This record gives sequence, structure tokens and C-alpha cells, in this order.
Amino acid sequence: MAEQSLTSRSLNHIEKLKAAYAERLESEFRRLEILSSRLEKHPSCEDALNELHSALHTLAGAAGTFGFHSLGEKAREIETIVAKNLPEPPEEADIPAKWLSELRDAHAADSQGQSEEAVEASPHTIAAGSPCLWLIERDHLLASYALSQLTSFGFRVYHLDDAAALKTSNNPKPDLLLIDHHALQHEGPEPQAVWQALLDDFQCPIFFTGAEESFNARLEALRAGAQGYFAKPLDMIRLASHISQVIRTEDSEPGRVLIIEDDWELASHCQSILEQAGMQVAVLEKTDQLFETVSEFDPELVLMDLWLPHVTGAELAALLSQTDRWAHLPIIYLSAESNSELRNQALLRGGDAFLEKPVDMGLLVRLCTARILRLRELERTRNRDGLTGLLKHASIKEALQMQWQLAQRRPQTFSVAMLDIDHFKAINDTYGHSVGDTVIAAVGTLLRQHFRITDKLGRYGGEEFTLVLPDCDADQARKLVNRLREDFADIKFTSDGAPFTCTLSAGVADNHQFPKDTAEALLEKADQALYRAKRDGRNRVVRASDQQAQGSS
Repeated sequence: MAEQSLTSRSLNHIEKLKAAYAERLESEFRRLEILSSRLEKHPSCEDALNELHSALHTLAGAAGTFGFHSLGEKAREIETIVAKNLPEPPEEADIPAKWLSELRDAHAADSQGQSEEAVEASPHTIAAGSPCLWLIERDHLLASYALSQLTSFGFRVYHLDDAAALKTSNNPKPDLLLIDHHALQHEGPEPQAVWQALLDDFQCPIFFTGAEESFNARLEALRAGAQGYFAKPLDMIRLASHISQVIRTEDSEPGRVLIIEDDWELASHCQSILEQAGMQVAVLEKTDQLFETVSEFDPELVLMDLWLPHVTGAELAALLSQTDRWAHLPIIYLSAESNSELRNQALLRGGDAFLEKPVDMGLLVRLCTARILRLRELERTRNRDGLTGLLKHASIKEALQMQWQLAQRRPQTFSVAMLDIDHFKAINDTYGHSVGDTVIAAVGTLLRQHFRITDKLGRYGGEEFTLVLPDCDADQARKLVNRLREDFADIKFTSDGAPFTCTLSAGVADNHQFPKDTAEALLEKADQALYRAKRDGRNRVVRASDQQAQGSS
């Protein structure tokens, strides 16, 4: 299908979708009335119960998305009851006698005062290099709504009507699949096998969506090949944030392996095999340069011989473990040592595993990959802010310090930016902290979409963010941050039917303009520029030492 982008959408697009869904509800209730009449005459009619279950399932998934939360919850409740009567209906189906009137009451309550938290964005062009999503959803209104929301965060989204189209679509290769679990038209006892056949060729992350929030629904999605499951109605802010984190995760960076091995032929062979597997490899030639090398190369795994000239691998591991930064660095020993006591002593002093010589190169690649992924997951859990997925306060400051130290050894221009959401206290006071969290999460998602994987992005605290941008001077940084500022100002948030927008202010500084400043001093310069942006009217980006700001009040 043709690419759908926000360039063809107006600011009131989501409101039009909601109005269209409200009209569709009228026909849904007419359908339910017919089913109610059939079940009154034949309470155990299998066809009628199956049709009712399907109708309730659709309501449970879609109603909340368009602001009919009470209706969606009531439909889910009744759907669960109806499901217990399938596939062998009793003589008298055990469903509430007033199920239809309960649905109508829920619909009426929603119509009197809908409460929602959503976003939409002004039209803007989605860059060709933006992450590509395939959205498989049979409900066109739901698909249009999800597409509009996801494109507002800079994703390219392609809609497929049915799961069967996964095998025939000519769309650009997806970075992620977002699939309605019921988008598969298959009758049979093992739909998981059909899903697996359809998804076998896709190497990207796969998320399923469904109207059921249950253990069985999640298990079925897992067995079908999904890495994640999101219950409808979809929390689009949370979903967009999670997609952004998965697609832009550091797992897409090559793993960094440091080899310490005095057999240069073996070291060279291991390096060649690991580089062919997509990893970045450095070889340490002199063990007394250990700390300088790990500081500059920043390895995620050390591969080393147990016995080295003048020092043992276990001693090097013990030295690394004495430094907090490297205490959890995975270490794999290469050794022909058969003495189990010596091997155990080496592991106790530091180290994760042994690979015996001659080395099984296939096992080497798999072991390095697994250890690096485990380290990254550990660091994400420890260093990442739960709401935004960005680095925490201490971690972004550490990233800045490491970037500054690297620039001292190898001249490189980098920038520091400080961002702040304007009038954030008023947002919390007016709309509540949950809406404030939504705004903060939206900033985090936009940051990941606008900046490179090599850029370090952090939540400094509250509504304030810090960026460390390598190979980027202050002029470039100001343009990049200003583009972010403009896109964020285009997002329209709503709460309890009241739309509002937010703006950002920012300050930037680089080490080229302030070559004698420490990392902390550069951060202070950026913070002072941010303060000036606030003082001069907000909604602008100021470069340290500039007299004028870029942006508008």
C-alpha cells in the first residue's frame, strides 16, 4: 500500500476519526440488538454466541481507543463471560440477562463526558530514513488512528489489511511489525504455526496487539513469534516510546570486544571471525596499557588468555574488577588449562566463562553475542529512566565526563545541550501528574527519533534533559535542537477533552568555543544559556555567549 504520512492529514484528523467511530457504533448496536433477539429465542445457539463474542471483542479493542472507555471495559467484561460458553455452549448460555442495556448505559456515560489523554501533530514530512513500521490491522478506523499517532513521532508507517499480505507486500523493509493478533483469517487448531510461517522471514522486532489482557493472550502471542504484546485500547504514548527504544536501542551498535592474547595468530583469527560477525574488535599489545585501552575503546567484553607474559588473565580480571566502571565487564578466558582447581580460582578472581583451545569459532561468536546483550540489558535496567528510556542523571553526567576525557586524548568537537519543558508546573497543576508524565515521555520519544544512536540523551531531572553530541559543534547542535523544539511545539495534547500544546527552551555549548572548560563547566555554560532562553521569553534555543536566540516566543 502507498505510504501514509502526516503531510495529508489536518489538525482535526483524530477528531474526525472519533466522529466516524461514533457513527459506526450505531450500526454496532443494531447488530447487537439482532443478536440479542436471536439469543432470547435460542440461548445456546453456537453461531449467535460466536458472533456475539466477535462483536464484543471488536468493541473491547476499539471503543477505549476513541474515548469510549466505559463501553470498552463493559464489552471486555461481557466478552470474558461469553468466552466461557465456547466452544461447547450449555443449554442455557450463562451471560447477563441485561448485557445489552449494560452496554448502552456504558455508552451513554461515555457520551456525557469523555476523558482522554492523547496527542496529535501538525502535518510535517517524515524523513525517508526514519524507522519503518508495518501496521497490520483489519479495523480501518483503528489503523488510521494508530497511523496518525505513530507518524506524529516520526515513524514511517505502512498499513496492511490482513496478515496474509505480509508475504506479498512490496513496502520497504520494516524495522518493526505491529500486528493485531486477530488479523489472521485462519480456521484451525494451531494458528501459532500459521503465524510462525508468515513471520519466519522477518528478523525485526514483532509486537502483537489484542483486546484481551490475559496470560493466555500473551502466551499465544509469544508462541506466534511476538516479542511484545500490547492490550487495546492502545496507550499510544507508551507504545511509541517502547517502539522507539526497541528500534533505536544500542543493540544495533556493533559489540565491542577487546582481545588480550600473546598468540598473535590466534588473536588475529579471533579478530577476523568476530569482525565478520559484525563486531568491533581491538587487540591489546601491551598489558601495562590495559586501563588506557579500556578507557578509550570502552569494551563490552574482554577475551583473553589465562596465561600471559609476566601476568595472568586472572590478575588482569581482578584489576578491572577494582574499578567500578569495569567491575561488571564480561570476561571470557581462552585457555588449554585442564586443571579444574586453577580454572575455578581464575573464575573466582573475575571472569565469566572458559573457552578451551583450540577455539570453536562458532561458539565464540554466540558466547560473545550473548554476554554483550546481557551486559546491555543490565546497563539499561540500571542506567535508564523508566518513564523516558533515556539515561538517568548520574549516567548522563558520566557520559559527558567520558566524552570530555576522550576529547582530551583525541581532539574532537562535541556539544552539550540542556532542555527544559516550559511552564511544566502549570501543566501538572492544570492537568495532573499523569498528563505531565505523558508530556515528559513524549519528549523522550522525540529525542530518540531526532538524534543519532551515538548521541547520549539523558533525563537530567524532572522536566529537564541533557544531550551530549559527539562530532557536533554548537551551531549544528542549535539547529538540531531547534528542529526538535519546532516538532514538539506542533504536538497537540488533550486531557478531558481540553487540547493544549507545550514548548521547549534549550541552551547549547561546545568544547571548541570553551577549550579550557571542564565537563562540568561546559554543562554549566549550557545551563546558563538555557536560563537566558527562559528569561528572553521561552520557546527558543540559545547558544552560550550568543546575544540572540533561535526560535520564537
